[in-house]
Amino acid sequence: MTDTTTFPPELQAAMRERDEAFYAVDAAKWGKYTASRFTTVQQNGQFMSRSERIGNLQAQKQRPYVPREREQLEQQGDLAVTRFLSGELWVVEVWKRIDGAWATVMTQATTASAGQP
Repeated sequence: MTDTTTFPPELQAAMRERDEAFYAVDAAKWGKYTASRFTTVQQNGQFMSRSERIGNLQAQKQRPYVPREREQLEQQGDLAVTRFLSGELWVVEVWKRIDGAWATVMTQATTASAGQP
């Protein structure tokens, strides 16, 4: 896997801004970095489309930002995959450069094992 500092600055910024929008419950900003055909599988196994996830996000409350930990990244041209620990969840994100801008195309969250460092 690649060190996060070697990723293009515009991809790092997109990841950070999308994360910040998630915790701030800013659906418009979150959507800016989320592809129109985005899908996700939540830790409870629920599959959601982009519009379903935006509706779910809007129903949440703002909470403190949780930085990514133990992040691993891999990039192949216009496609990047990242896996990281966020609180008590392992998250996998697939990012793609679409019309010159980075956006997530799919994510999956899994509850981390108890006692995981």
